[in-house]
Amino acid sequence: MATDSDGPGIALLNDMALRLGRARCKWTKYPRGCKDLADVLKTFGQRGVVETINRALWMEIDGLYRMSELPPLPETPPHDSGFPGLAAHFRLRPGDLTVVTGIPGHGKTTVVNDIACRMVERHKWRVAFASFEQIPQRDHKRWLRTWYTGRFVAEQSPEELSLADHWIEQNFLFVVPGEDDDVTLEWLVERLSSAVVRHGVKLLIIDPWNEIEHDRPPHLTSTEYTGLALRALKRFARKHQIHLIVVAHPKMLRRDQHGEYPFPSLYDIADSAHWYNRPEVGIVVWRGKDGRTIVRIAKARYHDEIGVPGEVVVRYVREQSTFEAA
Repeated sequence: MATDSDGPGIALLNDMALRLGRARCKWTKYPRGCKDLADVLKTFGQRGVVETINRALWMEIDGLYRMSELPPLPETPPHDSGFPGLAAHFRLRPGDLTVVTGIPGHGKTTVVNDIACRMVERHKWRVAFASFEQIPQRDHKRWLRTWYTGRFVAEQSPEELSLADHWIEQNFLFVVPGEDDDVTLEWLVERLSSAVVRHGVKLLIIDPWNEIEHDRPPHLTSTEYTGLALRALKRFARKHQIHLIVVAHPKMLRRDQHGEYPFPSLYDIADSAHWYNRPEVGIVVWRGKDGRTIVRIAKARYHDEIGVPGEVVVRYVREQSTFEAA
């Protein structure tokens, strides 16, 4: 297209590109001092006109680039948390979304908490908890103190408690809503953004998903809303280069004839199959009557980087708030 380079000509150029499709259009860039092909012919002759047309440029399309045109990304190597047996199945990588599910009381929160503490110790990752079923001043403090010292709080000396509290202060933040706050997804993301930007947090934990006030627009189904929400969280994780873990309860499951709950899947999480489709990693935690806990990596993308699906069997050491190989 060889429209005039003045205002009306530029408007015509964009109007035609809209109708014809920008992907099909080239535009002519005139030599200095020329506003159309007539000026080019007058100044540079027929050869100038031919060269101007031959040098026509493709109209830019946002979101389409050569590799050399893309900005470089930071290196994001995956990190082994040190959780027993998980190195081959689950390595935490900045920019990824992990979903964890399991029957209430089977230890999914305890597994996530143990992984978080291990990431602090191994890799100096700062952690932020948005754990709405736990009270930071009581629940978090107790198990963090126990994890750090390896002993029940009642058995710790004043010096041990002081060291543990200093470790907690340096490495953990807590999202705590006020009495009048509606904990919507937008409200939560704003606090998590502050944790990343102001405090350098690398691991964010939302536990559990169902405690958030989900203001679903009436024109969206639960499945559609969940898909959009998880997509937004994935964008957040990639933008800020943090690892985001979301703990979500499954829908109600019935016990079998032996009194055991069935092993849930990611598809059992309420509201949407997107719980399986969207995350990079999907984990299911299940505890048997013998006290052993199975941690199953039910889904993992990029097997060569963050691990392959599989499971490990561990046992919870209550007096240390951690897990060991069973």
